[in-house]
Amino acid sequence: MSDIMYPVSFGKLMNHIMTEYKMYNRIYNVNKIHRINHEQRLPMFGKSIENPVGPAAGPNTQLAQNIVASYVAGARCIELKTVQIMYGEELGIPRPCIYSVDEAYNVEWSSEYSCDEAADEYIKAWFALKLISKELGLGDPDGFLFIMSVGYNLAGIKSPMVDKFINTMRSASQSPMWDTCKQWCLDHVDEFEHIDVDYINSISDELCQAITLSTMHGCPAEEIESICSYLISEKGLHLYLKCNPTLLGPKRIRELLDNAGFEYIDFEDHQFEVDLQFDKAVPMLERLIALGEKHNKIFGVKLTNTFPVQIHNNELPGEQMYMSGKSLLPVTIGVAELLSAQFGERLPMSYSGGAVKQNIKAIFDCGIWPVTVCTILLQGEGYNTFKGLADEVESTDYNAALKVHKDLIAKLAKDISENKIFKKSDAMKKKREAMPSFPGTRSSDYHCRVTCGSCVRVCPNRCNEVVTVNDAKLIVHVDQSCNECGNCACHCVEPCQPYKDRITFFHNAEALADSTNDGFYITGTSCGYRFKGEEAVCDIDALPEELKGVVHAFCKEHVYYVS
Repeated sequence: MSDIMYPVSFGKLMNHIMTEYKMYNRIYNVNKIHRINHEQRLPMFGKSIENPVGPAAGPNTQLAQNIVASYVAGARCIELKTVQIMYGEELGIPRPCIYSVDEAYNVEWSSEYSCDEAADEYIKAWFALKLISKELGLGDPDGFLFIMSVGYNLAGIKSPMVDKFINTMRSASQSPMWDTCKQWCLDHVDEFEHIDVDYINSISDELCQAITLSTMHGCPAEEIESICSYLISEKGLHLYLKCNPTLLGPKRIRELLDNAGFEYIDFEDHQFEVDLQFDKAVPMLERLIALGEKHNKIFGVKLTNTFPVQIHNNELPGEQMYMSGKSLLPVTIGVAELLSAQFGERLPMSYSGGAVKQNIKAIFDCGIWPVTVCTILLQGEGYNTFKGLADEVESTDYNAALKVHKDLIAKLAKDISENKIFKKSDAMKKKREAMPSFPGTRSSDYHCRVTCGSCVRVCPNRCNEVVTVNDAKLIVHVDQSCNECGNCACHCVEPCQPYKDRITFFHNAEALADSTNDGFYITGTSCGYRFKGEEAVCDIDALPEELKGVVHAFCKEHVYYVS
């Protein structure tokens, strides 16, 4: 157990994808594989995309395998996790950093990787999607979209580090990782049925044509406008400006939260005083719309950012956390209603704020897209949720959504305010009363009473696996990509903290030494381990009997981790 994520090489990524698919007809535990079976396309940034659904910039787009899992399940608009000049320990992200029992909260923000490392992840994901879309018949290899996200001030965005990232996303062949991925494809072309050398050589190195801009809460209007102007005029990018919920004002947000059953959510009025005010936002947005038209670039808004609220019950470490999901839904739709009343169809809008299967079609019909999600990927079926979302939007007429419909937005806002399925349920209120804090219960037994697989489904980084030992199922935690976000613990019915309490597979000896978890690593036919107070290196068959069964099962059932 360590909060440091170690990148997976492109070769191992592809081996995992193709081997797991051949063994189980699934990819990174996504078994609801989505294949495009319609001819509709949406024009965006000069591309033609198969649907407007995808993961929002966040924990589900930080690593290459996260992006692969999203695409396989049906996502076609991938908003890459925000990068900035700070990364790693500089970010000061406490652990755990995600609490998603119903509505979600987090205390994490931008990518934990440096700009160069993040670019490597996105290039690996790009190549992987180009290969599997064609090889496995999932869709048009050009039918998906990456949108980069950067923050948080003009000086940082102009820094050599972030500027290089932006340039790499525009022309990735300048990156050594591009050469690494391409060479792997060429070296392994004979392993594919529908991929040839000409196709590999034809893969475009332009990963992104557009950017989502994130600014810090409290960023002055002048700074926001300067950043937008720079990205449109000098960097030549289409741009969506992520707006804060605070545009609605404290009174309106309080009304919306209370009406939806979230009376207990507490926020400070000070946040509204320092954030962008609506009266300043309107003329700024007018100027940026005109600037986009001048440079033949799309300028729009992303609705919305998360909302800062107070920590009162140790949901997460610290004093303030960022709210998303179901409780953000009425607020985000409220911002959409406010802006559409002012700008009509002149201001394109994209969305992230509590979209689910029951409302995503209505949001799309309003002309608000892409529609990206995060919270629902951290719950329930995890990435498999995308299948239902994609089916919903693909069943509607794309042509009707090509412009913003303010009347439909107003109607949707009313429907959301009245429909009980979009409100805090009585059952979830009782659950919150029973467990208001982050679950701190630990387990000394590595077996689950019932192996429900919830931790496998909800992990954004794909860090838990099920194995069968002597007809009993148990969880093995995979350390390499885990950043101790804690989301698996939020949904464990034991309860326990799977990322700490389950036998762990480590990718090398150093990772084992850096952890306190019981677990093992494999080198050839030998195995290093820590188990029930004992540490040693030995042949696999000489392992303690209990652990030996787990190791053999893991190597057999999940060979893609050790081959």
